[in-house]
Amino acid sequence: MTGIDGNAGKTSKERQSVEYAIASLLTLCKGEAKGSGISSKLHTLQRKLRTNRFHLAVLGQMKRGKSSFINALLRADILPTGVIPVTSVITEIRYSSSPAATIHYSTGQSENIPIALLADFITEAGNPGNKKQVGSVEVGYPASFLGANVVLIDTPGIGSTHAHNTRTTESYLEKIDAAIVVLSVDPPITQVESDFLERVKDDIPRFFFVLNKIDLVTPEELSSISHFLLEELENRLQLDSPELFPLSARQVLSTKRDNSDASFPIKLIDFEERLLQFFSAEKDQVLLQSVALDVTTIARTMRFAIAIGISARAMSVENLADKGRALNQLIAQAELELRELHVLLRQRTADILDQVEGDLRSHVESTIPDLRKRLKTFERQHPKETRTSLGRILEEFLMQAVDETFHKWKVQEDARIEAELHSLSDRFVAQANGILERLQQGAGTLFEVPVEQFSIACNLDVESHLYYMVEPIFHSLDNFILLLPRFLLRLVVFRKLDKNLFSILDCNAGRIRYDYVGRLEKSINKFDKELQAAVSIVTESLKSALCTSPHKANNQARTLNLLDTLIADCSRTVA
Repeated sequence: MTGIDGNAGKTSKERQSVEYAIASLLTLCKGEAKGSGISSKLHTLQRKLRTNRFHLAVLGQMKRGKSSFINALLRADILPTGVIPVTSVITEIRYSSSPAATIHYSTGQSENIPIALLADFITEAGNPGNKKQVGSVEVGYPASFLGANVVLIDTPGIGSTHAHNTRTTESYLEKIDAAIVVLSVDPPITQVESDFLERVKDDIPRFFFVLNKIDLVTPEELSSISHFLLEELENRLQLDSPELFPLSARQVLSTKRDNSDASFPIKLIDFEERLLQFFSAEKDQVLLQSVALDVTTIARTMRFAIAIGISARAMSVENLADKGRALNQLIAQAELELRELHVLLRQRTADILDQVEGDLRSHVESTIPDLRKRLKTFERQHPKETRTSLGRILEEFLMQAVDETFHKWKVQEDARIEAELHSLSDRFVAQANGILERLQQGAGTLFEVPVEQFSIACNLDVESHLYYMVEPIFHSLDNFILLLPRFLLRLVVFRKLDKNLFSILDCNAGRIRYDYVGRLEKSINKFDKELQAAVSIVTESLKSALCTSPHKANNQARTLNLLDTLIADCSRTVA
C-alpha cells in the first residue's frame, strides 16, 4: 500500500471514530431540551463533517500581492490588482463550470454580476467606503484544485490603517481549515505579520507560506531571504517545519498574457504540486482534526459532570444533600452572574447608542450653516431652471449633499463603534469565562474531581442596512405654487428648502439612528445567543450530574468508560 493510500485508510478510520463520538454524545444528550447548548454544538460539528467543505484562506498585509497570487493560482485575471481593496469584505472563490460572481449585500439581498465588474464592488475606487454595502462576494471559476470541495478565501489585508480589517479576518478564523500566508521580499516579514501569526497560529491547523515578488531580487539575495524567513518562522514563531514557496505572481500572469517563457525561474508549479498533494493526502485529515478538537472539549466537559455524579453516589445521604445544595447554589450564582452580565451588555449597548445620538445631533447642527451656503451658491449657478427641471436638479443636489454630509462621518463612527464592540466582546467573554472557571473549580472542589476547563470564544460584529432618502422637491408644496410665475416659484422653492434643510438632515439622521439600533440589536442578540449556548454546555452537564434515577445511576460508570474511549480516540486524531 502506498503512503497516500495508507493515510487515506487512517483518515477513514479516524473519521469513523469522530462520527461515532458525535453520534454517541448526541445519544447521551437525548434527555435534554431541544436546541440545548451541547446538542446544538454537536449537530453543527456533524454538519461540518458531512459537507466536507474545506476553507483555504489567503492571508497577508496589503501590497504583498495577495490578489495577484490568487490570480496566478487561478491562471486568470479574476481579482482586481494594484488597487486599494474595500475594507472588511471577504471574497470566497468556489469551483464553477463557468466564471461567475455573486455580490451578497449586508441588506440580505444578492446580485449576480459579470466577473469583469468585480472592481466596482470590491475596490475603494469602485465602491468608496463600501457605499454599496457589500457584505461578501462569491466567485465561481473552473479551477481544477477547487473541484475537491475547496473554497479559496481572499481575506481583508491584516495590519492596515483600518484595524477592523484584521478583526474581520480574525473573526473568520473558526471557518478556516488551512491558510496560505503571502509574504514578499520587501521586507520578508514585518512586526505586524509576526504579531498576527503569533495570535492565530493555534487556531489554524495548517499553514503554507508564499514568498512573492522574487523577480525583484537576485538568486543570491533570494537564498539569503528564504533562509532568514524560515529561521524567523521556526525559531521565533515556533512553527513546526514551516513550508516556504518562493515565486513571482506577476511573472506568472505576464507569461500567461504574452505566451512567452520567463527568463527568471517561476516556481508556482512547485506550490501547486504541494497543494494538490495536500488536498489528496492531508485535507480531510486537517478538517477532521478541527472537528475532533471541538468534540474532545465537549466530551471532557460531559466527563467532568459524570465524574461528579459518580463521586456523589459514594457519599452518604446527608453529605450528598449538602453537596447537592452547594452545587445548585454554585450553578444558581453562575447563572445570576451571567444574567447580570447580559443586563450590563445591554446597558453598554444603550450607552453606545446614546453616544451615536449625541454625535449625530452635533454633526447635523454643525453642518447646516455650510449646507445653506452651498444652497445659495447652487441657486446662483442655476438661474434658469424651473418647475420639473428645477425639481430634478435640486433633488440630485440634496441627495449628494445628504450623502456627503453623512458618509465620511459614518465611516469614522463605524470605526469607533467597531473598536468599542471589539473591546466590549473581549471584556464580556473574559468575564463569562471567569464565571465558568469559578463554577467548575467550585464543583470540582466539592466532589474532589479534577476540573476539565471549558472556555468560550465569540465576537461582536455589525452589518449595515442603511439607505438615504430625499423626498421629491414639489411633493409637499401646495398645488397653486406650481402655477406661480417662474421667478416667484424659484423664490418660494428655495426659501422653503432653506427652511427645511434641518428636517431633511434630521430625517436621514433618523435613518442612521434606526440603522445603528438594528445593527447593534442583531449583533448583541447573536453574541448573547452564542454566549448562552456555550455556557449551557457546562451548566446543563452539571445539572444532570446529580440525577439519582436508578437507570442513570447504573449507567454512569459505563458512560464514563465510553467518554474515556471517545476522548482517547478524538485526542489521537488531534495529535
